[in-house]
Amino acid sequence: MTAYQNFIRDTLGIALIVSTILAGLSIFLDVLGVLAYLNHESHIATIFFHESFYFLGFLIPPYFIAKYINRPDMLAAAQAYQRAKSQAEQY
Repeated sequence: MTAYQNFIRDTLGIALIVSTILAGLSIFLDVLGVLAYLNHESHIATIFFHESFYFLGFLIPPYFIAKYINRPDMLAAAQAYQRAKSQAEQY
């Protein structure tokens, strides 16, 4: 694994975190919409549901990003790169 591949893996890890947070925000807005609807605030519930619709696209990418990052060959290459880098720093 080269430094560039390690950088790409770290960048995908950050994208995984951001996508997971935005997917959680979508679910949170849906829950708030249901609670507002149960409190007979239909206009506020409509706003919550409308705003959560834009975050639905972030539900699927975390699965595929995590699957790509956690492949056994990627993990072995990342560990070998980190081991080689730490050995080079010791000398």
